[in-house]
Amino acid sequence: LNLVVVGHVDAGKSTLSGRLLVESGAVSAQAMSRLQREAAQAGKASFALAWLLDDDSAERARGLTVDVARAQLRTLSYDVTLLDTPGHRDFVPAMLTGAAQADAALLVANASPGEFETGLGAQTREHVILCRSLGVSHCLVAVNQMDKVGYAADAFERVRAALAPVLAE
Repeated sequence: LNLVVVGHVDAGKSTLSGRLLVESGAVSAQAMSRLQREAAQAGKASFALAWLLDDDSAERARGLTVDVARAQLRTLSYDVTLLDTPGHRDFVPAMLTGAAQADAALLVANASPGEFETGLGAQTREHVILCRSLGVSHCLVAVNQMDKVGYAADAFERVRAALAPVLAE
């Protein structure tokens, strides 16, 4: 299963992808420990999970995905290729490269107030439309960064309610 990870810049796509790799056992504890040390030494400790996919030095320095990153994980039912794509509007061609290879999409939405609304009016909506135009008809939504809103159910509902019509278009 080729799963493209899409969404607005800074929604947490690479970090979530990294977490999926760790939780699925696709990354050894030793490799993760090494990345945590490297990220901390670079003053970017919170980026360690993202660095599992953003392995280019320029991407790491900028804290921004520039190209499609591919990683493999295995579930009970599927061998999954994660296609982690950039969320910045300047890198939409790279996002299209990932989406063109996808069987399904994982749309990552940032629950933080202001961030979600900004993303919805920009790359979030555009990524949904582009995925659909490339034949990606299955879309899973991850409401991310819920810790920033205290895991409030109303914050989740706000994102769900705003995304529902976009996904139904």
